[in-house]
Amino acid sequence: MKLKNYLFLAAIFGATLFVSCTPESIEDETTEQQIDKADIIIPSKG
Repeated sequence: MKLKNYLFLAAIFGATLFVSCTPESIEDETTEQQIDKADIIIPSKG
């Protein structure tokens, strides 16, 4: 019975992790590690 509960929790955790890491959720800018394009400084050659 305990093993069944652990497998159930592992399945829920795996499904949640899979859904949060899909390309659709990454592209919609809801992740915490987005880079603001205004903060990027491109060094000039010269």
